[in-house]
Amino acid sequence: MKKTLLAVALMALSPWAVAEDATAPVGNAELGFSNTTGNSEVTTVKGKVEYKHWLSDFENRYLLEALYVEDDQQVSKERYYGEAQSNYRFSEHSYLFGFASNDIDKFSGYRYVATAAAGYGRRLYQGNKIYLDGEIGPGYSYKRVDPAQAPDAGNESSIIARANLDFWWAFSESAEFRQKLASDISLSGNATITKAESSVTASLVGSLAMKFAFAVKHTTKPVDDKDSLDTETSMTLLYKF
Repeated sequence: MKKTLLAVALMALSPWAVAEDATAPVGNAELGFSNTTGNSEVTTVKGKVEYKHWLSDFENRYLLEALYVEDDQQVSKERYYGEAQSNYRFSEHSYLFGFASNDIDKFSGYRYVATAAAGYGRRLYQGNKIYLDGEIGPGYSYKRVDPAQAPDAGNESSIIARANLDFWWAFSESAEFRQKLASDISLSGNATITKAESSVTASLVGSLAMKFAFAVKHTTKPVDDKDSLDTETSMTLLYKF
């Protein structure tokens, strides 16, 4: 399992989408890996790929992410996440969006959480090497419970309001800060899931950079006796293509 995950992460770092013209796709890939042996044996693999391309007035974005942690030959974290979003820009600063995601977190009490939403987005602020985007719209979320972890809990189907903020700031020639915040607010009385990530990326050489990130995930009504708050601190190599 460890070798498979590492191979996938290494493949993600390859420049498989090199641009041939000025309108070609852009993206980045991350890889983090650590392994300790001795009194404590811990293996951690983190991989992430973001990709963006244009089709006429549509900006399409995709994200794939994987996290695997093994502690003394026992898996303690295993998560796979994917999302896709298409933005139709009808003016310089405004757009309509369609969003879909699937979150498979094997220690959350859910087998998966599938979400779809659509709405309005706008660039709230644009400056020199700085911007703030905001999005809001209705959607739907389906949370399938894992009966092995929560045999008495039921699946959840919710109408949601999705709110998203994305702040980016290049505060020097070689470093940038990004703050992302997204909340799927249940309007049906079920669990509301909010995610936030703060990150600093510093260029190393060429297209290679180092990324430091702190991520938070909060669930208002976790399954069974699960914790409502999950956090993750990571340091990864990032390749921009």
